Amino acid sequence: MRLRMFIPSFGAVLMAMLAVGCASSRPSTLAVPSSPLGSELPRYEADEPPAEPEEPQGELTLQRALGLALLHNPDLAVFSWEIRAREAEAIQAGLLPNPEFMAEVENFAGSGVSSGFGTTETTLSLSQLIELGGKRSKRLSVANLERDLAAWDYEAKRIDVLTTTTRAFIAVLAAQEQLSLAKELTKVADNILRSVARRVEAGATSPVEENRARVSLETSRIDRERRERALTVALSQLAAQWGSGDPQFSAVRGDLDRLLAPPELTTLDSKLQQAPAIARWATEITRRRVETELARSQRIPDLDIGLGLRRFSETQDLGAVFAVSLPIPLFDRNQGEIRAAQTRVVQAEHAQRSVETAILAQLQAAHAEAAASFDEVLALRSRAIPEAESAFNLTEVAYSRGRMRLTDVFDTERTLFELRARLVDAQLRYHSAVADLERLTGTPLSTMSNDPRTP
Repeated sequence: MRLRMFIPSFGAVLMAMLAVGCASSRPSTLAVPSSPLGSELPRYEADEPPAEPEEPQGELTLQRALGLALLHNPDLAVFSWEIRAREAEAIQAGLLPNPEFMAEVENFAGSGVSSGFGTTETTLSLSQLIELGGKRSKRLSVANLERDLAAWDYEAKRIDVLTTTTRAFIAVLAAQEQLSLAKELTKVADNILRSVARRVEAGATSPVEENRARVSLETSRIDRERRERALTVALSQLAAQWGSGDPQFSAVRGDLDRLLAPPELTTLDSKLQQAPAIARWATEITRRRVETELARSQRIPDLDIGLGLRRFSETQDLGAVFAVSLPIPLFDRNQGEIRAAQTRVVQAEHAQRSVETAILAQLQAAHAEAAASFDEVLALRSRAIPEAESAFNLTEVAYSRGRMRLTDVFDTERTLFELRARLVDAQLRYHSAVADLERLTGTPLSTMSNDPRTP
């Protein structure tokens, strides 16, 4: 399609066409709601490269850790910049095709009267491609939906970062508690050794028992050192969430004992559709349907119109030139692309069902883990640990009076600290499961449960 026309007379019309085209090609507003989870926290905006995070000192809170991760997590920044790239592509998709200027000189450097320039014909023209079938609007719709999908992916990644950071923070809390237990166990083992040494010195028991007590003390010291190294690793893994390789904070401040009874599974099910991992598929299916419409519009050939002015050197006359070009869709009617686009719609619908099934299974597993861990914490704190503490105290007193064997003291000591360590593990599993529930639903558990209990 070539629109040939004299530039001065066509320029005003051309500029008007471009102005209308640019005005109608603005991308639509982003149509992706933010999830309630972490809505009060800052969001990274991909306007310029982020500054280096200010490393926290001393004790770190969960809110501070989450804020640092959302602003400085390298993976999350990648998704944010992808939104900006998609926005730029949406702008490009809505632009009109550029007009073309062409100058032609004919009938020169030939033979006879055409050997010079006396018989030349000079044509100045402009051409414009006119897209038919709504191709530009459909192309813009696809680009807008792709930008929305990038925003959904960012939202899903934001929740993943929140979850991963929360789990890393809880792991540090648990490591701190395990180290505290190891230190307490070392202190208890040292007290037992002193008590046994006094009894050996008084001749009330065999020196073999002192050796056993010393071995128990050394074992507890080894365990304490292992727990110290585990805490160092946990601190580094938490700091890595905001791209830090050298954590400056020495501890975190939180409460493993604060537990909320998990809501009913039906309540969690009702929140699934708003989770980004599932909600994005409505946009994905819409995009593929619009791509099908775009493929159908490609069956309609585009019109090529040209308008220009021709000058005849021999007579000094001027003449208008008008041309219209329209391809005949005889063989290629874009059949393959249309069929492929239709197939991808069905593919997306199957993928949506697959994702929903997988996420529902994950939700059920996380709910079962949270409920089981919650009940275990209740049982340990209310019954098992108090009874174990009472048994250990009674055994210590009885041993000091010669009414119990040292092995009985060790047995009750081991039982007590195993139960306390099991409590920390149950709390860790509970909070990790809750983090998964919040990730899968995109909703804080506190908004779904009205039963706060602190075992």
